[in-house]
Amino acid sequence: MNRAKPIHRMLDLFGHFGLGLITLVWLLPIIWMLISGFRDPSEPFYVGIIPRNPTLNNFQTVLSDRATLRSFLNSLEVASAVAVFDLIIGSLAAYGFSRFRFAGKRSLQVLLLVIRLFPGVLLAMALFRIAGVLNVYDTYVPLILANGLLNLPFTVWNLRSMFDAIPVELEQAAWIDGSTRLGGIARVVFPLMGPGLAATGAFAFLLTWNEYLFAVSFIRSPEKQLITTAIAANIGQYNIDFTGLIATGMLASVPLLIVFLLIQRYIVSGLAVGALKQ
Repeated sequence: MNRAKPIHRMLDLFGHFGLGLITLVWLLPIIWMLISGFRDPSEPFYVGIIPRNPTLNNFQTVLSDRATLRSFLNSLEVASAVAVFDLIIGSLAAYGFSRFRFAGKRSLQVLLLVIRLFPGVLLAMALFRIAGVLNVYDTYVPLILANGLLNLPFTVWNLRSMFDAIPVELEQAAWIDGSTRLGGIARVVFPLMGPGLAATGAFAFLLTWNEYLFAVSFIRSPEKQLITTAIAANIGQYNIDFTGLIATGMLASVPLLIVFLLIQRYIVSGLAVGALKQ
Protein backbone atom coordinates (compact mmCIF):
# COMPACT_ATOMS: atom_id res chain seq x y z
CA MET A 1 0.00 0.00 0.00
CA ASN A 2 2.83 2.40 0.80
CA ARG A 3 4.46 1.76 -2.57
CA ALA A 4 1.18 2.26 -4.38
CA LYS A 5 0.76 5.85 -3.13
CA PRO A 6 3.91 7.25 -4.81
CA ILE A 7 2.94 5.48 -8.03
CA HIS A 8 -0.54 7.01 -7.94
CA ARG A 9 0.93 10.44 -7.23
CA MET A 10 3.34 10.05 -10.13
CA LEU A 11 0.51 9.02 -12.43
CA ASP A 12 -1.54 12.02 -11.29
CA LEU A 13 1.47 14.27 -11.91
CA PHE A 14 1.93 12.93 -15.42
CA GLY A 15 -1.80 13.23 -16.04
CA HIS A 16 -1.89 16.88 -14.98
CA PHE A 17 1.24 17.59 -17.01
CA GLY A 18 -0.33 15.98 -20.08
CA LEU A 19 -3.56 17.94 -19.65
CA GLY A 20 -1.60 21.16 -19.21
CA LEU A 21 0.43 20.45 -22.34
CA ILE A 22 -2.69 19.71 -24.39
CA THR A 23 -4.34 22.90 -23.11
CA LEU A 24 -1.28 24.95 -24.01
CA VAL A 25 -1.15 23.50 -27.53
CA TRP A 26 -4.87 24.20 -27.94
CA LEU A 27 -4.47 27.80 -26.73
CA LEU A 28 -1.39 28.64 -28.82
CA PRO A 29 -3.32 29.70 -31.96
CA ILE A 30 -5.63 31.87 -29.86
CA ILE A 31 -2.67 33.46 -28.05
CA TRP A 32 -0.93 34.07 -31.36
CA MET A 33 -4.06 35.71 -32.80
CA LEU A 34 -4.44 37.92 -29.73
CA ILE A 35 -0.81 39.05 -29.95
CA SER A 36 -0.98 39.56 -33.72
CA GLY A 37 -4.04 41.77 -33.32
CA PHE A 38 -1.76 44.45 -31.88
CA ARG A 39 0.69 44.25 -34.82
CA ASP A 40 1.09 47.28 -37.07
CA PRO A 41 -0.31 46.57 -40.58
CA SER A 42 3.02 47.62 -42.12
CA GLU A 43 4.98 45.11 -40.03
CA PRO A 44 5.43 41.69 -41.71
CA PHE A 45 4.48 38.58 -39.78
CA TYR A 46 7.79 36.84 -40.43
CA VAL A 47 9.82 39.29 -38.33
CA GLY A 48 8.72 37.58 -35.11
CA ILE A 49 5.81 36.54 -32.95
CA ILE A 50 5.89 39.60 -30.67
CA PRO A 51 5.04 42.87 -32.49
CA ARG A 52 7.86 45.40 -32.47
CA ASN A 53 5.51 48.39 -32.35
CA PRO A 54 2.25 47.30 -30.66
CA THR A 55 -0.76 49.39 -31.59
CA LEU A 56 -4.49 49.50 -30.94
CA ASN A 57 -5.27 50.91 -34.37
CA ASN A 58 -6.49 47.57 -35.72
CA PHE A 59 -9.20 47.27 -33.08
CA GLN A 60 -10.04 50.97 -33.29
CA THR A 61 -10.50 50.64 -37.04
CA VAL A 62 -12.89 47.72 -36.63
CA LEU A 63 -14.89 49.40 -33.86
CA SER A 64 -15.18 52.62 -35.86
CA ASP A 65 -16.53 50.81 -38.92
CA ARG A 66 -20.33 51.12 -38.86
CA ALA A 67 -20.79 48.23 -41.30
CA THR A 68 -18.87 45.87 -39.01
CA LEU A 69 -20.77 47.03 -35.93
CA ARG A 70 -24.04 46.54 -37.80
CA SER A 71 -22.96 43.00 -38.71
CA PHE A 72 -22.46 42.30 -34.99
CA LEU A 73 -26.05 43.31 -34.28
CA ASN A 74 -27.33 41.33 -37.27
CA SER A 75 -25.58 38.17 -36.09
CA LEU A 76 -26.92 38.74 -32.58
CA GLU A 77 -30.44 39.04 -33.95
CA VAL A 78 -30.21 35.93 -36.16
CA ALA A 79 -28.44 33.75 -33.57
CA SER A 80 -30.95 34.71 -30.86
CA ALA A 81 -33.88 33.98 -33.18
CA VAL A 82 -32.44 30.57 -34.07
CA ALA A 83 -31.87 29.71 -30.41
CA VAL A 84 -35.46 30.60 -29.52
CA PHE A 85 -36.79 28.74 -32.58
CA ASP A 86 -34.83 25.59 -31.72
CA LEU A 87 -35.83 25.68 -28.06
CA ILE A 88 -39.54 25.99 -28.87
CA ILE A 89 -39.69 23.38 -31.63
CA GLY A 90 -37.07 21.15 -29.99
CA SER A 91 -38.87 21.17 -26.63
CA LEU A 92 -42.16 20.06 -28.20
CA ALA A 93 -40.50 17.27 -30.19
CA ALA A 94 -38.31 16.16 -27.29
CA TYR A 95 -41.29 16.00 -24.93
CA GLY A 96 -43.19 13.85 -27.40
CA PHE A 97 -40.25 11.45 -27.81
CA SER A 98 -39.81 11.22 -24.06
CA ARG A 99 -43.37 10.90 -22.82
CA PHE A 100 -45.33 9.16 -25.60
CA ARG A 101 -45.10 5.81 -27.31
CA PHE A 102 -46.04 5.64 -30.98
CA ALA A 103 -45.17 3.68 -34.09
CA GLY A 104 -41.95 4.77 -35.79
CA LYS A 105 -40.64 6.62 -32.75
CA ARG A 106 -37.18 5.09 -32.93
CA SER A 107 -37.00 5.59 -36.69
CA LEU A 108 -37.87 9.28 -36.38
CA GLN A 109 -35.14 9.81 -33.81
CA VAL A 110 -32.59 8.12 -36.05
CA LEU A 111 -33.85 10.17 -39.00
CA LEU A 112 -33.04 13.35 -37.09
CA LEU A 113 -29.43 12.23 -36.79
CA VAL A 114 -29.30 11.28 -40.47
CA ILE A 115 -30.58 14.72 -41.47
CA ARG A 116 -27.79 16.32 -39.42
CA LEU A 117 -25.23 14.30 -41.39
CA PHE A 118 -26.28 15.81 -44.72
CA PRO A 119 -23.93 18.56 -45.95
CA GLY A 120 -25.29 22.04 -45.44
CA VAL A 121 -24.73 22.97 -49.08
CA LEU A 122 -27.58 20.65 -50.12
CA LEU A 123 -29.97 22.42 -47.77
CA ALA A 124 -28.65 25.78 -48.97
CA MET A 125 -29.36 24.92 -52.61
CA ALA A 126 -32.93 23.83 -51.86
CA LEU A 127 -33.70 26.80 -49.61
CA PHE A 128 -32.13 29.19 -52.12
CA ARG A 129 -34.67 28.07 -54.73
CA ILE A 130 -37.56 28.20 -52.26
CA ALA A 131 -36.49 31.66 -51.03
CA GLY A 132 -36.58 32.95 -54.58
CA VAL A 133 -40.05 31.53 -55.21
CA LEU A 134 -41.45 32.90 -51.94
CA ASN A 135 -39.68 36.25 -52.43
CA VAL A 136 -37.87 36.07 -49.10
CA TYR A 137 -34.36 36.10 -50.52
CA ASP A 138 -32.05 38.69 -48.92
CA THR A 139 -34.01 38.40 -45.67
CA TYR A 140 -33.26 36.58 -42.44
CA VAL A 141 -36.16 34.13 -42.88
CA PRO A 142 -34.29 31.44 -44.88
CA LEU A 143 -31.20 32.07 -42.75
CA ILE A 144 -33.09 31.39 -39.52
CA LEU A 145 -34.86 28.36 -40.96
CA ALA A 146 -31.67 26.82 -42.37
CA ASN A 147 -29.68 27.21 -39.16
CA GLY A 148 -32.64 26.21 -37.05
CA LEU A 149 -33.21 23.01 -39.01
CA LEU A 150 -29.55 22.01 -38.88
CA ASN A 151 -29.31 22.62 -35.13
CA LEU A 152 -32.68 21.02 -34.36
CA PRO A 153 -31.43 17.38 -34.12
CA PHE A 154 -28.92 18.33 -31.41
CA THR A 155 -31.61 20.29 -29.58
CA VAL A 156 -34.15 17.47 -29.70
CA TRP A 157 -31.74 14.75 -28.57
CA ASN A 158 -30.28 16.86 -25.79
CA LEU A 159 -33.65 17.98 -24.43
CA ARG A 160 -35.12 14.48 -24.74
CA SER A 161 -32.51 13.11 -22.35
CA MET A 162 -33.37 15.90 -19.92
CA PHE A 163 -37.09 15.12 -20.12
CA ASP A 164 -36.26 11.47 -19.46
CA ALA A 165 -34.37 12.47 -16.31
CA ILE A 166 -37.45 14.20 -14.84
CA PRO A 167 -39.92 11.74 -13.24
CA VAL A 168 -43.32 11.77 -14.91
CA GLU A 169 -44.86 11.51 -11.41
CA LEU A 170 -44.15 15.22 -10.92
CA GLU A 171 -46.37 16.03 -13.87
CA GLN A 172 -49.03 13.61 -12.70
CA ALA A 173 -49.10 15.36 -9.33
CA ALA A 174 -49.76 18.64 -11.13
CA TRP A 175 -52.57 16.99 -13.12
CA ILE A 176 -54.19 15.80 -9.91
CA ASP A 177 -54.16 19.39 -8.67
CA GLY A 178 -56.15 20.39 -11.74
CA SER A 179 -53.39 21.52 -14.06
CA THR A 180 -53.45 20.68 -17.76
CA ARG A 181 -50.58 18.90 -19.51
CA LEU A 182 -49.25 22.19 -20.87
CA GLY A 183 -49.68 23.78 -17.47
CA GLY A 184 -47.73 20.97 -15.83
CA ILE A 185 -44.93 21.38 -18.37
CA ALA A 186 -44.77 25.14 -17.83
CA ARG A 187 -45.04 25.07 -14.02
CA VAL A 188 -43.19 21.87 -13.13
CA VAL A 189 -40.97 20.58 -15.93
CA PHE A 190 -39.50 23.73 -17.45
CA PRO A 191 -38.36 25.22 -14.12
CA LEU A 192 -36.42 22.01 -13.46
CA MET A 193 -34.94 22.14 -16.97
CA GLY A 194 -33.73 25.73 -16.69
CA PRO A 195 -30.02 24.83 -16.76
CA GLY A 196 -30.58 22.38 -19.61
CA LEU A 197 -32.52 24.90 -21.67
CA ALA A 198 -29.80 27.49 -21.11
CA ALA A 199 -27.07 25.07 -22.17
CA THR A 200 -28.93 23.93 -25.28
CA GLY A 201 -29.83 27.47 -26.30
CA ALA A 202 -26.23 28.57 -25.81
CA PHE A 203 -24.92 25.88 -28.15
CA ALA A 204 -27.55 26.71 -30.77
CA PHE A 205 -26.52 30.37 -30.48
CA LEU A 206 -22.84 29.45 -30.83
CA LEU A 207 -23.35 27.28 -33.91
CA THR A 208 -25.40 29.97 -35.63
CA TRP A 209 -22.98 32.78 -34.75
CA ASN A 210 -20.09 30.89 -36.38
CA GLU A 211 -22.01 29.83 -39.51
CA TYR A 212 -20.82 31.20 -42.86
CA LEU A 213 -22.34 29.19 -45.75
CA PHE A 214 -25.95 30.29 -45.27
CA ALA A 215 -24.91 33.83 -44.38
CA VAL A 216 -23.18 34.29 -47.73
CA SER A 217 -25.87 32.36 -49.67
CA PHE A 218 -29.04 34.15 -48.57
CA ILE A 219 -27.86 37.70 -47.80
CA ARG A 220 -26.92 40.14 -50.55
CA SER A 221 -27.39 43.60 -49.04
CA PRO A 222 -24.28 44.99 -47.30
CA GLU A 223 -26.35 46.37 -44.43
CA LYS A 224 -27.72 42.89 -43.67
CA GLN A 225 -24.46 40.94 -43.66
CA LEU A 226 -23.48 38.91 -40.62
CA ILE A 227 -20.23 39.00 -38.70
CA THR A 228 -18.83 35.93 -40.47
CA THR A 229 -19.16 37.62 -43.85
CA ALA A 230 -17.65 40.79 -42.39
CA ILE A 231 -14.62 38.75 -41.31
CA ALA A 232 -14.34 37.18 -44.76
CA ALA A 233 -14.50 40.64 -46.36
CA ASN A 234 -10.90 41.17 -45.25
CA ILE A 235 -9.86 38.53 -47.79
CA GLY A 236 -9.63 40.15 -51.20
CA GLN A 237 -8.91 38.75 -54.63
CA TYR A 238 -5.31 39.91 -54.72
CA ASN A 239 -4.44 40.71 -51.11
CA ILE A 240 -5.47 39.83 -47.55
CA ASP A 241 -5.73 42.29 -44.67
CA PHE A 242 -4.34 39.93 -42.02
CA THR A 243 -4.39 42.43 -39.18
CA GLY A 244 -7.98 43.43 -39.96
CA LEU A 245 -8.93 39.77 -40.32
CA ILE A 246 -7.44 38.89 -36.93
CA ALA A 247 -8.82 41.95 -35.14
CA THR A 248 -12.34 41.37 -36.47
CA GLY A 249 -12.16 37.69 -35.61
CA MET A 250 -11.01 38.39 -32.06
CA LEU A 251 -13.74 40.97 -31.49
CA ALA A 252 -16.31 38.56 -32.94
CA SER A 253 -15.37 36.11 -30.18
CA VAL A 254 -16.15 38.59 -27.40
CA PRO A 255 -19.98 38.16 -27.46
CA LEU A 256 -19.57 34.39 -27.27
CA LEU A 257 -17.19 34.73 -24.35
CA ILE A 258 -19.64 37.00 -22.54
CA VAL A 259 -22.53 34.59 -23.12
CA PHE A 260 -20.61 31.63 -21.72
CA LEU A 261 -19.31 33.59 -18.74
CA LEU A 262 -22.87 34.53 -17.86
CA ILE A 263 -24.33 31.03 -18.12
CA GLN A 264 -21.30 28.80 -17.51
CA ARG A 265 -22.75 27.29 -14.35
CA TYR A 266 -25.98 26.50 -16.20
CA ILE A 267 -24.04 24.85 -19.02
CA VAL A 268 -22.18 22.49 -16.69
CA SER A 269 -25.26 21.55 -14.67
CA GLY A 270 -27.48 21.43 -17.75
CA LEU A 271 -25.29 18.98 -19.63
CA ALA A 272 -25.18 16.78 -16.55
CA VAL A 273 -28.97 16.64 -16.16
CA GLY A 274 -29.45 13.97 -18.79
CA ALA A 275 -26.55 11.88 -17.52
CA LEU A 276 -28.52 10.58 -14.54
CA LYS A 277 -31.78 8.71 -14.95
CA GLN A 278 -33.98 9.25 -11.91
